[in-house]
Amino acid sequence: MQKIGRLFLRSKNNLKLLKLSQPKNLQFIYNCNFSKIKINDETSDEDFKPVQKQTINDENIQSKIDSWVKDNKVVLFMKGTPQMPMCGYSNFVVEVLKFYKIKDYFSVDILSDETIRKEVKAYSNWPTYPQLYINGELVGGSDIVNEMHKEGSLKTMLQEAGVITE
Repeated sequence: MQKIGRLFLRSKNNLKLLKLSQPKNLQFIYNCNFSKIKINDETSDEDFKPVQKQTINDENIQSKIDSWVKDNKVVLFMKGTPQMPMCGYSNFVVEVLKFYKIKDYFSVDILSDETIRKEVKAYSNWPTYPQLYINGELVGGSDIVNEMHKEGSLKTMLQEAGVITE
């Protein structure tokens, strides 16, 4: 019973176990009810009104994904950003691109929008992330990037795309 810092008071009996005296305002904790309050949009201040995200239909997202893939030599759909990858697989592909000194590539954080995450999978017909595209062609995820890197075909593909000169 030494872990007082982690104790959550669920009953008055816990106080007896710890040999603590009951605070005067503890009754408030027991009787507190938490409820959802509806906000009146007409009288609420602008800062407290609910914000609704603009929704884009699936066709617009598909065309946006298509333009990203076609307008950029290297595109990486990943979890997180190149500066802060949110999974090991995405981090691996970022590190491979760093190895080839590719700094200027287009990346999309698929965790930032559920619709984009879903539509990229539909666009590529590939179930996992990250997804690397070079010259509009899906290379694959981290396993395929790793294999291609080991055998040298990734370097060749990047040279053909004109993003590395070595």
